[in-house]
Amino acid sequence: MTSKKPVIGICANYSTDEKVGFKTNLGMGGQEWQLLANDYIFAVEKAGGIPVILPITEEVTTSIDTLNILDGILFTGGSDIDPQYYGENPNYGLQAVDIKRDKHEIDLINYVLTYTELPILGICRGLQLLTVATGGKLYQDIRLEKNNSLNHSIPKVMKNHTSHSVSIQENSLFHDVFKQTEIRVNSFHHQAIKELGAGFIKTMNAPDGIIEGIEKEGSRFICAVQWHPETLIENESIYLKLFKKFIEKCKNNPQK
Repeated sequence: MTSKKPVIGICANYSTDEKVGFKTNLGMGGQEWQLLANDYIFAVEKAGGIPVILPITEEVTTSIDTLNILDGILFTGGSDIDPQYYGENPNYGLQAVDIKRDKHEIDLINYVLTYTELPILGICRGLQLLTVATGGKLYQDIRLEKNNSLNHSIPKVMKNHTSHSVSIQENSLFHDVFKQTEIRVNSFHHQAIKELGAGFIKTMNAPDGIIEGIEKEGSRFICAVQWHPETLIENESIYLKLFKKFIEKCKNNPQK
């Protein structure tokens, strides 16, 4: 065991929209952008970790070669995942996909799952990525594919608005973290898990049955949530507990 702060790799988002540079006065025409909301950085640092942004690289081996300096990895939110990765054609309701990010992160997460013991935390798209990479499937659009569902993506709502409750299964990792069987969460997704990936169990659910949290069977820390705890911690300390548990596991990672 070491007293040093664990180094956490946080996966970036990716944009080919040159307007990003124009709007911020930071770039020029024809540029592509690696992006990450500061909430992720803040959450990892506040929980006691050292945040390091992992870019989407041309070759996934470039990112794989950085894993030996990491103590854990956080897969973040973002665009829809191309349904070809779970054996479906695109349906109406599917929104923008990022082919470059999809390929990079599918390859990276498969490597991390197979060849390392790194703790993994997934948030929103990160939950969906873990699901797809392990053979699960998604609702391409909850509104069109699941009857009587809640509105899981209210337009223009603030990041710290908790729009619905979730139930937490007893004797689960999330119950160990939050010490409650129900909490309220924010919601910014229109896709969700339809079929779980291999080895995962659902331990957090919305009132309409949508899966809001999953964890991997076994002793390794691998879990993910469909909501965004990183945007809630400034006002409510309870949500920081998930990041603190993640950092604790990263600090005690047997791989190091």
